[in-house]
Amino acid sequence: MIGLLKQFAPHFLYLSAIIVGLVSLTGRVRYGLFFLVPLVPLQNVLERLDFLPLGKDLNDILLICMIVGWLVSRLSSKDPFLAKTPFNWILFTYAIFTYITLWVGSFTINAPFPLDITDPRVQFWKNYMVMPLFFFLTLNHIKTTKDLKKLFLLMCAAILLMEYYSFQQVGLMTSWVSRTKVHGTFVHLGANEVAAFYATYTFVLIGVFLWEKRTWIKLSLLSLIAVASYIVVFMYSRGAYMATAIGLLFLGLVRVRIVLVGMILFAICWNTIVPASVMERLQFTEHEGQLDESAATRLVMWEQSLLYFQHNPIMGVGFNVFSYLELKTDTHNVFLRTLAEQGLIGITFLLTIMILSLVRGWQLYRRTEDPLLKGLGLGFTACTISLMVANFFGDRWGPLPLGAFFWVFLAMVERGHLIVSSGLAATNESQRPRKKTFPHAPRT
Repeated sequence: MIGLLKQFAPHFLYLSAIIVGLVSLTGRVRYGLFFLVPLVPLQNVLERLDFLPLGKDLNDILLICMIVGWLVSRLSSKDPFLAKTPFNWILFTYAIFTYITLWVGSFTINAPFPLDITDPRVQFWKNYMVMPLFFFLTLNHIKTTKDLKKLFLLMCAAILLMEYYSFQQVGLMTSWVSRTKVHGTFVHLGANEVAAFYATYTFVLIGVFLWEKRTWIKLSLLSLIAVASYIVVFMYSRGAYMATAIGLLFLGLVRVRIVLVGMILFAICWNTIVPASVMERLQFTEHEGQLDESAATRLVMWEQSLLYFQHNPIMGVGFNVFSYLELKTDTHNVFLRTLAEQGLIGITFLLTIMILSLVRGWQLYRRTEDPLLKGLGLGFTACTISLMVANFFGDRWGPLPLGAFFWVFLAMVERGHLIVSSGLAATNESQRPRKKTFPHAPRT
């Protein structure tokens, strides 16, 4: 029976994608988002459709259907094509700038002009732009708290499936050295990226958990959080450890005071609590005064990034060219890579997007009393802080399977602002049956 399910599951998913695509073409774009957003990090599932006609292009086809449906819906509606947010002009300008630097990169490495969609660099740029596209699609078609809840629950379901695969792979590891074979559901990414996913987006789950009142949802979120924490620990990613610690410190300072107590106790007796394999991984960073190969290589790449930046400090050496130059690898630091490839203009865009995302999450948390929106605002703020830390240790920003959820959560935060401004959140809250509740979540 299980064998038959595995055999026919790709066909069922493929047929569902066709139906959802047709529905999206009629203007009901939110159904396309409900279907596609949870699938983006499940690359191992999507790869099973490659043998079917146009199966490799399923994401792009569905996105095109949603864009056409977006146009169709606006022709028959008085709603503006784009909802007003502080990100609109930033993201459109950034898209143009990155494409210009794609041309700069072609001149730097003597590559063909970036006009061929089959060019790997053009494909990388296209996938990079798909993430802001998810932001605009989500923002302009997920309009009510009810739809926000649906999308959030579907993303939680995707995380549950991701944890199932990741947990299995963690169980097969014999030591931290064998983590090179771990990729979770990302297929083409590694253990560091998997750990970064859980270390950052779990904070959104924590935020919603803190404000959710329904017991079954709280228990479900707590289960997801617990498994994600276990996976982070045994992925042996030092960057993920740091990102998690800074995110928890933020939550402890602004909301959950007991977290600070836990962190202090952990700092005092961590060497007796941490599993031996994790201790070995942490101690391996430096041995007898020498950095391990991974850390030493990072320093070389960071120095090279600064040399490229000095070569062209305004616009950099070109979008996605670092791995084509002398070292033939990545910088393992998004900020330095952006500085090298896109110069001062690019790093200004990147920092503006990240810092504004952090501010908007915090503002939503402060200005609403709706449980979902408040939890989303707090959790996304912690998520953004954690993500910024994680990107000091590798590219946790560019890969589509890893980064898409950030843009969807950002769109949900921006929609939350619009809902609060229109008063719909208060209306929805007043229509609920009156219960004996506290106006604020209790401090723990």
